[in-house]
Amino acid sequence: MKKIMTMSIAAGLVAVASAQVSVTMDFASAYVYRGATFLDGASFQPGIEASGFGLAEEYGSVSAGAWGSVDLDDANNNASNFQEIDFYVSYGLPTLIEGLDLSVGYCEYFYGAGADGSDKEFSFGAGGEVAGVALGVGLYKGVGGAIDTQLYAEFSAGYDLEVTEEVAGSLSANLGYVDPSAAGSESGFSHYDITVGVGGALSETWSWGVSGTYIGEIDDEVLATDVDFVGMFSLACDM
Repeated sequence: MKKIMTMSIAAGLVAVASAQVSVTMDFASAYVYRGATFLDGASFQPGIEASGFGLAEEYGSVSAGAWGSVDLDDANNNASNFQEIDFYVSYGLPTLIEGLDLSVGYCEYFYGAGADGSDKEFSFGAGGEVAGVALGVGLYKGVGGAIDTQLYAEFSAGYDLEVTEEVAGSLSANLGYVDPSAAGSESGFSHYDITVGVGGALSETWSWGVSGTYIGEIDDEVLATDVDFVGMFSLACDM
């Protein structure tokens, strides 16, 4: 038994050591998530993700990470500027149909002082590329906390282009949909957002990005948007 445990620990250490790690640091003018305003003020949003873990490509891919939000200017007058931290894990399924990517995941959301418990959510995603445009759909089902009965879907499209040899540009759009029975409306469509961004490499491991996102309200019975524009400056490091 001792030998088996030692081998299991060693295998785990090898998997972690072989993982690819990326760190992101975003500075945003506000914190808006799925169209809803969580913070009407400057926010620092750090994240870290590990992927690979020594898993052979034919078995799919695994990634795990954490993401947080910190209120930079105390816009919500909280006792603590810490606002939220999320932990997540996802599994990219082996390729079944060429050009179609499928994934499943789980995320748990923890909030700052005064919050009651955490929110828990399972997700399923599908995506591919058509004529150079990345298309995707994500389904998110709450399984605990305040989002226990929530079913949310998001449809996305994105396009990348080269601005100069050193700078790349991107254009993306998302459309949100909430289960009408839970939202108390007939349509269920909540919002849309459009993002324009540019970015480039600072070194072999570091990169930068600047983006602006417009958020539009579709049905105020589903979601009333408080912030309609978010600007962001990002730094990322791949190790």
